[in-house]
Amino acid sequence: MKAFCLYAESQIHAGTGADVGIVDLPIQRERTTGFPVIQGIKGALRASGMIKDDSLFGSKPSKGGEENTDAGKISFSEAKILLFPVRSAEKMFVWVTCPIVLRRFARSTGKKLEVPNVQNDKVLLADQNFNEKSLMLEELEFQFEKNAKVASIAEFLSICAPDSYMAAKLKRDLVLVSDDLFAKIVKTMTEVQPRIRIDEKTGIVVSGALWYEEYLPQDSVLYFTARETVYSKGSESKLSELNEKTMIIGGKETTGKGFVFVKEVV
Repeated sequence: MKAFCLYAESQIHAGTGADVGIVDLPIQRERTTGFPVIQGIKGALRASGMIKDDSLFGSKPSKGGEENTDAGKISFSEAKILLFPVRSAEKMFVWVTCPIVLRRFARSTGKKLEVPNVQNDKVLLADQNFNEKSLMLEELEFQFEKNAKVASIAEFLSICAPDSYMAAKLKRDLVLVSDDLFAKIVKTMTEVQPRIRIDEKTGIVVSGALWYEEYLPQDSVLYFTARETVYSKGSESKLSELNEKTMIIGGKETTGKGFVFVKEVV
């Protein structure tokens, strides 16, 4: 089994289609927790062309609509949220995560992480040199505690960063919040952008052509796992071709969305 982090170099829209809520085009979420998730990792990887051996993904559907004849050699999980960036007055922005997310990550990847519990009204901070009286997450103010276990987790997760500068920031600016608070943050602090459609003939907005799209913000970090299926052995080594590459996930590619940096978790 191999695990990979996806570091968002731009906003990501992995959508569910049209919705009747306030946001016309929301992102994919887990039904039970509301945490952001991205399905279709296998298709995105295949389309990227980063893995040269296309047989890893199995046969492509024929034009006649016949069933696939060869099963894939690798099974890919969906991408789950790991770190979520939040604006902070004291630190520009920080990454937040929570115990349930970290324990899922540890269990899925086989990594050992010592994850502390955290109360709803407090946050735990990796930065051992932070001397402010409180920490702002968007407009919310929290009392914080410096925590060595969170600092250790941040040290390990800094491998997901695309360069040494962002890795150093991640080591300092990781914040552990409660599961309930994290669920509220990832629900209310995503990016929602208005979009319009212009009439090609008149050059003005088409009547009624205004809608809202939801995005995972830039600097979000997700992860997925990949395992060999029963149909093949020895294929996992080819996944190393993904390491430290950039690919596209989700929609809106022509508007510069969906660029992610792929990094193997070792």
